[in-house]
Amino acid sequence: RPRRAPASVRRAGSRRRGCPATRRERCAARRPAEWLPAEATLLDIPVAPGQSAVKMIWANYRGGTLPPYKEVIQTIPCLVDGQLFLYVAQIWVDTDSAMASGRELGGFPKKFGDIGMDFLGHTWHGYLARPSTNRIASFSFETTGKMLTVPLPADRTPVFPFPYNLALPLPQPSGEPQPVPYVTLQSRFIPNTTVGAEDPWSLAQLTAGLWTLQKGTIWAGDATLAFHGSEQDPLAMLPVNAVLSAMLFQGDMYLTDLSVVTDL
Repeated sequence: RPRRAPASVRRAGSRRRGCPATRRERCAARRPAEWLPAEATLLDIPVAPGQSAVKMIWANYRGGTLPPYKEVIQTIPCLVDGQLFLYVAQIWVDTDSAMASGRELGGFPKKFGDIGMDFLGHTWHGYLARPSTNRIASFSFETTGKMLTVPLPADRTPVFPFPYNLALPLPQPSGEPQPVPYVTLQSRFIPNTTVGAEDPWSLAQLTAGLWTLQKGTIWAGDATLAFHGSEQDPLAMLPVNAVLSAMLFQGDMYLTDLSVVTDL
């Protein structure tokens, strides 16, 4: 497959504290594969042959290295050389500082959006709009029970039931309390401004971000998720056929490391 810039490019160590909620839906495998770099392969879903998992992350960061901001991420679980990643297909934030730092440091294809989230008791609602008069995604989430507390116990590892374990496997016991890690994968492209250059990119890389849920609580829940058509933001190109699982993390989360996986 040829090198592809993320949609935002084609069309045109920090600490975070907050309450990111994730929803994982499934859609036809052909469409997610079109978003992935050639080095990545999709994960199979045992109960849904021919379908692929897509994980949506809705986050409300209350403070840290950057001022408070909200974020929506559309990720595709995938494998690169046998390692599990969440490939960042599309991502939106609601502050300039979050957009600039994510693009410059990690190659996250961040765009600016109007993001709203609110909760009452055990129920959460949220939306993403671009522009503010055009809502392109929305969700609801209601907690159904506590799954586990982070850090994980030193001498044993709780087990996520299926399908939660598809894209968030837990580490083996190490004799010490542990955070819950996950790794994102990003395509970083910087255009080549040299007139007549054979390669359109002066920099083309796959980068990885190691995130750790350091301290807090993970809750299971029931969720709904809807996408609405938008030429500018093609969320609906990965349609929701079913919600496989939903969880809520409340606590401290860190971007522990950024690294280059490979040059493209």
